[in-house]
Amino acid sequence: MYRKTCIGLGAIEKKAVEYGASAARIIPARMISVEDEIVELCKPPLCEGYGKSAHCPPNVISPREAREWIGQFKKALLFKINVPGEILLGESQFEIFRKVYEIASELEGFLIEAGYSLAKGFAAGSCKPVFCKKVPCRALINRGSCRVPSLARPSMEALGMNVFKLVRDAGWEVYPIGRDSDPKEIPQGLLAGLVIVG
Repeated sequence: MYRKTCIGLGAIEKKAVEYGASAARIIPARMISVEDEIVELCKPPLCEGYGKSAHCPPNVISPREAREWIGQFKKALLFKINVPGEILLGESQFEIFRKVYEIASELEGFLIEAGYSLAKGFAAGSCKPVFCKKVPCRALINRGSCRVPSLARPSMEALGMNVFKLVRDAGWEVYPIGRDSDPKEIPQGLLAGLVIVG
């Protein structure tokens, strides 16, 4: 049953911050740009997660399917965690990625409890190095079950969402960070997550 409560959208933004986000913003779902080219960035050598997780391409819905699905909704909640660049370039980066997964999961649960039964959260980056770094994805082996089903989920990029455009359109600054980036030249790192609200 789909039942919405009287919870205000501002309360959802505050809840994201309570859960650990640096900031959150309700956005129109039409602001989410889904592009086929983004999924190409998920392929090696740019990303080592391709095909290794049930939540990474090619094991998730295509950008075309994502566009159709997102087109059914009016609102989404975008949230971010500000992170020093040197952390995103070091081994401790996965602790911050995990936090994005946790916030997306908590917000999804909160919204479902509030009556937004179709709420769906998305994280940042592949769940494989965050939760199953040294072991195969169990969900891909003989149709097994995920080790962390309440937390693991596709990233925004996995569906083709243009995260950089989305973050900039939301009014936040974002700086590209690659393996060869110099942390001293990065004013601020950022990881983002998203929850489709309804």
